[in-house]
Amino acid sequence: MRIEHSATLRIMSDVHSPIEISEALGVRPSAVTHTGDWELEASAHGNEASLEELIRAVTDPLLGLADKLASLASQGATIELHLTRDLLGPGAGALCFMLDAPVIKLLGEVGAEVWIDEYDEVEWERNAHTPSA
Repeated sequence: MRIEHSATLRIMSDVHSPIEISEALGVRPSAVTHTGDWELEASAHGNEASLEELIRAVTDPLLGLADKLASLASQGATIELHLTRDLLGPGAGALCFMLDAPVIKLLGEVGAEVWIDEYDEVEWERNAHTPSA
């Protein structure tokens, strides 16, 4: 089985542009979408990095900036940590990941939401070909 996973910390604001968010935080995003979202992204294929390592890659630059993030949130920005894991092929076994205390503290202090999307290619294929009752 092959595993692909990613972590993205996204700040969405109708009030602040991605440039203003970068200036407020002193952190450059890894991506900016056409809708104005500010994003720090990290992704890996196979055993390149664990999901925990990717989570830390997008949250570590913001540790100690909870007051600035909370200020953006109080002005209407939405802050999300979005985690994705794709299970490609048979043999998933037991999979897990952990959010450690500094990450949980940061997310809690700024009122961030956490989204977790998992996709199992084998199970999806099986269900796609199973007739419904």
